[in-house]
Amino acid sequence: MRFRFLSILCSISFVLLIQSCTSPNKAPDISHNKLTIPIYRFDQEFFSNSTPSPTDIALLKQKHPLFFTLYLEKITAISSASDTGSQTYIQHFINDPDMKSIYQETQNTFTSFDNYAEKINKGFRYYQHYFPNNYIPYVITYFFGFNYSVVATDSAVCIALDQYLGKDYKYYAHLPDYIRARKDKSYLIADLMKGWAITEFERTEPRTDLLDEIIFQGKIIYLLDHILPFEHDTILMGYSASQLEFCKKNEWNIWSYFIENKLLYSQNITDISKYTGEAPFSAGMPKEAPGRTGIWLGWQIIRAYAKKNPKLTLPQIMNEHDYKKIMNKSNYKPKR
Repeated sequence: MRFRFLSILCSISFVLLIQSCTSPNKAPDISHNKLTIPIYRFDQEFFSNSTPSPTDIALLKQKHPLFFTLYLEKITAISSASDTGSQTYIQHFINDPDMKSIYQETQNTFTSFDNYAEKINKGFRYYQHYFPNNYIPYVITYFFGFNYSVVATDSAVCIALDQYLGKDYKYYAHLPDYIRARKDKSYLIADLMKGWAITEFERTEPRTDLLDEIIFQGKIIYLLDHILPFEHDTILMGYSASQLEFCKKNEWNIWSYFIENKLLYSQNITDISKYTGEAPFSAGMPKEAPGRTGIWLGWQIIRAYAKKNPKLTLPQIMNEHDYKKIMNKSNYKPKR
């Protein structure tokens, strides 16, 4: 049994984008694909009854056996799923005034999930086009994911709706601006698809240095390029328009900084965290340089690798785990 917790946060300033996406890839025709995946509103199933009986709880557990246990024991830490007192703990949790308030806000924001379901299905249709033999998960929406935006199991990808109530929502007030900025429903689809992709294409060997990490993360964004061609690069990367433009204009400077400071092959966890973790800016660079410039750089390396090796398919690129080989064969060298 596999469980992966993915806290997908970012350091962006939300900008309403009306222009088309900037992906260089031409989207394939998927009009013939009618894939419709099941989407379960576990948030409503769990919270709609304020006094669930043992039978109600048993039925919900029977419907979602893996996720129910995960939700009780790990996500909310309410109780052990097998605890005879779990009914009491669940009722206390459902009727807690703060939980009721946040849940109601979640339902107000996501009164209908139809628009998101349409985009999720479209994304997985593109995914199925490129990976026809891969498993397609079902989707579960849940509540109280303040610790985790996305949870993936072997069969499902689960998204916490209370992570997307808008950057000004009062329960996010304790978070720094660059984290709160992405607490918007416009990022829900990309986060969901990213969460699934990370579990599907993770290699078993640990990533040992910064280059390994940025190329792995870059591959994930490159995949989103293809399966979410209707989303803008700012959404895929989690940058504001100005942050993305800074990276584009300063690509050579960013690359030079990594080379001059001998960062690419650094195994220092602090170095890796500085340039792939959440931060208001990238250490050592101008304040305009957003956090996670390492991941953005990895994305450009993958793009260069694909362009230099045009016969490679998307599955071949995603399943290539020799990151030094990718680096060498990309011939990546940005222009001054």
